[in-house]
Amino acid sequence: MAPARTTSEGHGGTTTVAVPAVTYEYLNPNYKESLPREWWQTSFQLLPADEILLKIKNDDPTYTVLDASCRQLQGSRIEIIAECCKGNKSITEVDLRGNGFDADGLYSMVQALKTMPNVKKLNFRGNTCRNEGVDALAEYLKTNNTVTHLNLNENNLGSPGAVSMAAAIKVNTTLQEVDLSLNYIDDAGGKAIADALDANKTLKVLNMSGNEIEDKELRKKCRSRKA
Repeated sequence: MAPARTTSEGHGGTTTVAVPAVTYEYLNPNYKESLPREWWQTSFQLLPADEILLKIKNDDPTYTVLDASCRQLQGSRIEIIAECCKGNKSITEVDLRGNGFDADGLYSMVQALKTMPNVKKLNFRGNTCRNEGVDALAEYLKTNNTVTHLNLNENNLGSPGAVSMAAAIKVNTTLQEVDLSLNYIDDAGGKAIADALDANKTLKVLNMSGNEIEDKELRKKCRSRKA
């Protein structure tokens, strides 16, 4: 789109100035530069290109960041990615935010993560990673010594999910930043998290904002570790 032009008059005469056109695409919550126009207009499910899946499956050392975010990857699609990831030693970051997959999807990814020794960052924001999924993730984190950043923002964990994550945080010595905000966690889950923080001395940042912890002192303790 060609830039618009505007004119202004001053003592020196009339001046024409090029004004960049507004790209309304960026106002679309589904917009993503790396995806075709048809995707963010309709939000249909879209796997990464075959060449990317092959890089993941073949453990291509040049492919270190798995970005399959905001693709509506539910059901078997997230399981396809998990299967390709098994045994991969090159990927250090996994970004699967905004896909809406459920416990089964997370459970599948955890099985793959167990075979991926160099993953340091996990972003599962904006899915529904609760129940058996978050239980499996928590068990994985209890013994994992590579993951430093974990984002579970907006996953409907509830207090049961918070209790599972608290058990992991309590014994994990590698996590540096964890985001559990906007997860409907009440006082019961908050107490479990607060107790875990008493034991964990290595976690630097814990985001617990936007939950449902009513006890003021408990809420303060859960929010005690911020950047």
